[in-house]
Amino acid sequence: MASAAERLGTDLAGFGSAPGPWYSQLQRASFRGVPFGVLSSDSQFGRRVAVHEYPYRDSVWVEDLGRAPRRISLIGFLVEDSAVYGGGSVLTQRDQLQRACEGEGEGELVHPTLGRKSVALLRFRIAERRDLGRVCEIAFQFVEAGRLLYPGSVADRAAEISGIADALGLAAVADFVSTVGTLLREGGAVLRQIVGTVSYYVRTVERYINDATNLYNAIRDLPGEFGRFFRASGTRSGTTLPALKKTTATARGGVSRSAATVTRAAAVTGGDTAGNTATAIAAHVSAAAAAAATPADRIRLLLPLATDSSVTAGAGVPVAALYRRAAIAELARAAAGWEPASYNEAVEVRDRLRDVIDAEIVRAGDGGEDATYLALRQLRAALVADLTERAADLARLVSVITATPQPALVLAQRLYQDPARADELVREADPIHPAFMPTAFRALAE
Repeated sequence: MASAAERLGTDLAGFGSAPGPWYSQLQRASFRGVPFGVLSSDSQFGRRVAVHEYPYRDSVWVEDLGRAPRRISLIGFLVEDSAVYGGGSVLTQRDQLQRACEGEGEGELVHPTLGRKSVALLRFRIAERRDLGRVCEIAFQFVEAGRLLYPGSVADRAAEISGIADALGLAAVADFVSTVGTLLREGGAVLRQIVGTVSYYVRTVERYINDATNLYNAIRDLPGEFGRFFRASGTRSGTTLPALKKTTATARGGVSRSAATVTRAAAVTGGDTAGNTATAIAAHVSAAAAAAATPADRIRLLLPLATDSSVTAGAGVPVAALYRRAAIAELARAAAGWEPASYNEAVEVRDRLRDVIDAEIVRAGDGGEDATYLALRQLRAALVADLTERAADLARLVSVITATPQPALVLAQRLYQDPARADELVREADPIHPAFMPTAFRALAE
């Protein structure tokens, strides 16, 4: 006759043949695919609490710290040539279970009553006794595993910024049409001032687009090696020189055409055509932004346009305001697509753009331009949030000081254990020669 312990083990392992719903719900126990029989199971559930005791008080305050880890203990056995789960030799089963328990990371436990659980093994014990013969006693202690990171909602900052920039553009155009429509009633001198201001900004944009650094950045992704002054990109574009010339000419041709369009539109600005002039100004700034080779170039080239304060009186003021606000909208789009190299760089650009937008917010508020004011405030909030979030994941710049000039390869190996990052150090330090790095410069902390 089977002992009570043997019957209990058979029942808990689901090996019994007695009828009834309870038996039908049991699952065959296993860990990482290795089956075993179960004699008993002990589980611990509850809450994590901190009990705070205070002098001269008869009661305590119990602070709830969240759900406690779920702990599962099992006592079971391995039996040779089991009629239920097979397994073969008990020594082979023992070795398989040993390897499963020594595996790295979490594993899947199939509990007879709790079902499948992702667990981490805390302790495993196996006993072999002479009187048990072909049976090994085993004991486990598990804790239910959790994830290090949980899924959460992440705002699509680029789409949000683009949408707000569009709203800013519409509000700025509406303010321009309203203001210019009122000014045109004062006579022909107003039109001459508008034309003169537009001509000034056409020349200014042309000067920014012909910037030498912008031209230099346009060719940095050509195949081949052009020296250390070219910032390496992750992948080569495969662009040929003729194709590059065509692309650059197309972009600059777009700026020239938009300049001609805005000049013609300004010359015939009237109460009914002020909207055409405003649309042409916005298109002129958009074409200038598109002609810049990289998002970093767009930021650098549009910043002077967004901060231009040379026109302070007369009918040219709404023209200057529209150029600044169109430039701010394009700056925001460029910043959303820009990849900062370090925390310091991201924070520096964030603060610079924030100051530019703050200055325009003050102008819009003083002018009573409510729609533009609100759009600028929304754009500021979205842009600051985007760059702050991305900066948090980047390495900071730290000071590197050496007693004597060292080669960039040596410093890259010493700092990062990766000599391939020598070019990165050269870009940051800008030495006379990569073999003689300065004795003090800044580099990424990691």
